[in-house]
Amino acid sequence: MGTQLEAVGPFGPFDALAEWSHKLYLDGYGERAIDVSREALAFCEAAGDERTARYLQFICGVALHQLGRAAEASEEAGRLLRRLGPSADPVWRAKALALLAESRVDLGMTALAMDHLAEGQLIVSAQPIRTYDHLSATMSVALALNALALFEPADELMVQMLGLTFPPARVQLNVAQEAAVLQVSWGSMLEVAGRREEAWPHYTVALSRAALMRTLAARADYPEMHARAEAIEAFVLQRTGETELAQARLRPAMEAFRLREELAETQIARIALAMATSDAGDRTGAADLLTAVQRVSSATQLDVWGLTALAVRARNAVLHDGRSEAADALELLAQVSLARLWEDRESRFEALQDRIRQRAMAAQHDRLGRSSLVDPMTGLGNRRRLQQLLERPDQRFSAVLLDVDRFRAVNDEHGPEVGDAVLRRIADLVQRNVADDDTVVRYGADEFVVLVPGGTGADRTAEKLLEVVRKEPWLEISLGLRVTVSVGLAGPAPAAEAVAAADRALLEAQRSGRDRLVTA
Repeated sequence: MGTQLEAVGPFGPFDALAEWSHKLYLDGYGERAIDVSREALAFCEAAGDERTARYLQFICGVALHQLGRAAEASEEAGRLLRRLGPSADPVWRAKALALLAESRVDLGMTALAMDHLAEGQLIVSAQPIRTYDHLSATMSVALALNALALFEPADELMVQMLGLTFPPARVQLNVAQEAAVLQVSWGSMLEVAGRREEAWPHYTVALSRAALMRTLAARADYPEMHARAEAIEAFVLQRTGETELAQARLRPAMEAFRLREELAETQIARIALAMATSDAGDRTGAADLLTAVQRVSSATQLDVWGLTALAVRARNAVLHDGRSEAADALELLAQVSLARLWEDRESRFEALQDRIRQRAMAAQHDRLGRSSLVDPMTGLGNRRRLQQLLERPDQRFSAVLLDVDRFRAVNDEHGPEVGDAVLRRIADLVQRNVADDDTVVRYGADEFVVLVPGGTGADRTAEKLLEVVRKEPWLEISLGLRVTVSVGLAGPAPAAEAVAAADRALLEAQRSGRDRLVTA
């Protein structure tokens, strides 16, 4: 241990564990990423690092989904939503909902997926993207839209993310990669569905985004992603008739990145190589490549690459044997299947927009009803909400009253913006560490009260709140910042009596040195 202060990471004290797990996932070690996430999650939960814990749970869910384990990914997303609770940061809720939606698309539960996705899209579109979490949530929603072949709204989100300048090169690279895959999927679906002229503009955009991938991959020193960009370019070139240039790009690219089954670029590269291999006279090699694509393609109805492989199989059969009933049947099956999926997109899009409108109206109605009872800074109940409970002498509560120690000094030394951030952080800590049926209210400028119905477990709640505030990495908000609270506990009694007694206990905690709990 040295004597110099070191700033805590922005995502939690054990964020290095989440970074390790995320790197394993990005580098294609999905199973290992899941194992690391689960092991690290247990550690972070024991250490009280909730921010890192939720990142680990999200990475675990994303890795499960990419490996085709949709049911497990859906369960992980559900656990993440329960972890976040009702007062979660909205963008985190959007991330969990998008993961749940994408998993349920793979499970054939499209109606449920649309419900989750509507809420997620409403959240991420509510304001400009200014933070990493908002960016990550927006990407999750875009991928879920893409899974439903709702390319237009997905690409609108991609364009927003591509225009951001604050993310580091590796994050920008991941955005460019997903944006390129979206466009090449869009073009391939149109082409196989018999809308060839409409496909070309999307192939052109895919080429420009693949070029951006190569630029960002060089900047981030990520040669595998450079190769994946070249695989996308080779596919587009092969489909648009630039056969020699495509082959020059394709084989070196496929040798430079691991052909992991879960990667779209693996299937893209195999399809392009199957065409080139067939053109060179190797029918068996081409057939094996297309069989591999169809074997690992998604089992859902939205199977773009499996159906593209089927169309290429028909194309290769015609190349070698001429037109036949079998080749025509394969081509027609692929075309009709993707044409139907393309036409179904309109009804899916309208259904999604209806859900979004319904949720927006319900949210507005809820805000109007709750606004008079909610503190606008913290989102907690206000004194009017507390008054409702104080007027119920028939019900007994225990009251836990918290006051931020020397809050005026926080404002004086660090500024009012830091003071506001401290209050919001404490509100979040309190909300996340009380029971679902407890009522949390902002009682004064820097005071908070928790009313525990019946009083069961109130002592444990009070002790836990004192401890979590002590352990919170306040340096994240401002260098040199240290925050503690004094806590008073009283009850069970009617709410008015419990609050009055807790107020007296809180005063005693402040007089006896602060940063402590006193029970009336």
